Amino acid sequence: MGRDKNQVPGVACVPGREGFGPCAHGFLPAWGKPRLRQALGPPVTWGMKRFLLSLGMSVTGVLILLNLLAGWFILPPMLLNAPLPTRTEAERSEIRTRFCPPGCVWTQETLPGGEGRPVTVWRLHRPASLGIAVLLHGFGDDAWGGVSRLKDLPELDAVVFTFRNRDVAPETPSTLGGWEREDAAAVVRHLAAKGFPRNRIVLVGTSQGAGVALMALERLEGEGPLGGALLESPFESLLEAGRNHVRGTLGTAEWLLRPGEHLALARAGRLAHFRPADVSPLMASRHLRTPIALLAGDSDDITPLEGVKAIASHLPDLTIVHGARHMEAGVVVPGGWRAWAEVRLGRWGILAPPPNLPRA
Repeated sequence: MGRDKNQVPGVACVPGREGFGPCAHGFLPAWGKPRLRQALGPPVTWGMKRFLLSLGMSVTGVLILLNLLAGWFILPPMLLNAPLPTRTEAERSEIRTRFCPPGCVWTQETLPGGEGRPVTVWRLHRPASLGIAVLLHGFGDDAWGGVSRLKDLPELDAVVFTFRNRDVAPETPSTLGGWEREDAAAVVRHLAAKGFPRNRIVLVGTSQGAGVALMALERLEGEGPLGGALLESPFESLLEAGRNHVRGTLGTAEWLLRPGEHLALARAGRLAHFRPADVSPLMASRHLRTPIALLAGDSDDITPLEGVKAIASHLPDLTIVHGARHMEAGVVVPGGWRAWAEVRLGRWGILAPPPNLPRA
């Protein structure tokens, strides 16, 4: 078939008013060639190519440098050296007095926790208690930051402690559950060894403490389930917690530091002697038998609802509070946290008087 003299070989053409004609055979009408050049713009010169290549290499270099700096120097200390509230012993004593009405008494013990480090445990003894609540605090807090929750658990004794004893030894690394779960497990085992029925022990945790509770239960359930766990806003995993923290600073640009996040976790694990990949409340939740109730807000950007829902796929008792941000769900849940908790404690049989409960 012959070529039309008004067509240019090598470029397919788009049918137009001229009809299909020879355009179907890969020719461009001559009248269309200027239009194509106009649409494509001026040709790319070698100088422009060299500039674009240099720009791309510079941007890549900057991103690599930023990831190295973040992963090696910036992000690991944000986890390992999390600041705690500064409290004097007089302030701690005042808090204990405030939450110890007549007839109650506080006692203190020191136990070996994660990595063999000592953990100072305070227990509130109440008259005629029906069980005991082990309070697990959030990231950057200590034993006394969440002790106001005791007002919502008047029928239970309580145990409080600071993970890794960091209120006494702040140089001890924080690991967001890597070693903290061993502290929680050690406290529960100590209570059980003293004769306290496991089905009367309830874990109560928020944020970090909620995630630690799930991972501690994974350790403990080989010896049998506990009475229950009341958990607000657990984090999904250490990796996701790190990403959410960086996202809170960088927004949608967080993905640019993904290599740095992985480097930071590897370095933190090496410095604090734990496996970051094992710090996963989501994985821990898959085969638990202890009754667990979850509470979360749908506007939480620290422990996003998607992660809590992933955990709830294995633990179906999830209450979602509309509009609640991080750590707000327990404050604004309809009826209040106490009413929410009492429904679960009653369902689990903990508020029913036990036959024999040790008073030690």
